[in-house]
Amino acid sequence: FLVLEIGGDIVGRVSIRHELNEWLSTYGGHIGYAVRPEFRRKGYAKLLLGEGLKICSSLGIDHALLTCKDSNFVSAKVIEFAGGVLENIVPGPDGLLRRYWAKTNIG
Repeated sequence: FLVLEIGGDIVGRVSIRHELNEWLSTYGGHIGYAVRPEFRRKGYAKLLLGEGLKICSSLGIDHALLTCKDSNFVSAKVIEFAGGVLENIVPGPDGLLRRYWAKTNIG
C-alpha cells in the first residue's frame, strides 16, 4: 500500500490487490483508497486513486476493478474522474455497491 503524508500528517492511503479472489472480484476490486476526514475535498482521493492505477499498470493489470457504495456519491465521482466506467450495481454486504472498470494506462 501507499501512504500520502503532507507536513508530517498522514492524509490517506491506497491499497493495491494484485489478484482478485471471488469476494474481491465482486465486492472489493483491485484498489482501495481512503482519505482522512479533515483532508477531504482537496483532491487527495483523485491523487491517491491515480497513483493506484499507475501501480496496477506497472503490475500488468490493464483494467482495474473499483467499487464503492452506491450511496457514496463523492467516491463515485472520483472513480469516474479517473476514467472508471460503471459496469453494474450489485447487492453488497452493506447495501448496494457500484462496480467500475478503469484503464490503468492513464498517462
